[in-house]
Amino acid sequence: MRHGLPPKVLRQLRAYAQTGQRYLFFVPRVSDLRLVARALRQAGLPEGVTVHAADPDRQAKVQAFRDGQGQCLITTTILERGVTFPAVFVVILGGDDPVFSTAALVQIAGRVGRHRDYPTGDVWCYCQSLTREIYHAQHMIRELNRRGKRLGGRS
Repeated sequence: MRHGLPPKVLRQLRAYAQTGQRYLFFVPRVSDLRLVARALRQAGLPEGVTVHAADPDRQAKVQAFRDGQGQCLITTTILERGVTFPAVFVVILGGDDPVFSTAALVQIAGRVGRHRDYPTGDVWCYCQSLTREIYHAQHMIRELNRRGKRLGGRS
């Protein structure tokens, strides 16, 4: 992270920038927020707004994003549950960090497709190694999506 974002991440984010796709960018620690925001700026990408649990402007920032302002909200796991944004994709950086439990990864992925007009979307989890938590989260998400289809869901 000290030397910028990995090339694969930058390619994905540039694709989002070209289409105007909005996304949540999850990082493991509060200290990573500033680094990611700087890396986006240096790469010439739309600058993301950062938010975390102790941020005094947290509610205003989340509401602004909910209201359609900004393309990227860079956040910690504080937004893993309890918020809904239509037509939003998810990028997780450092998904193999211990802060990202199976439950957290499933909840984070659950931010995508929560609006009936936008029932699908991308969830990208960038990591150094495939952890048991990531593997279990992938399995659980696939199973939940299968159940949803059987019950008449669109995704």
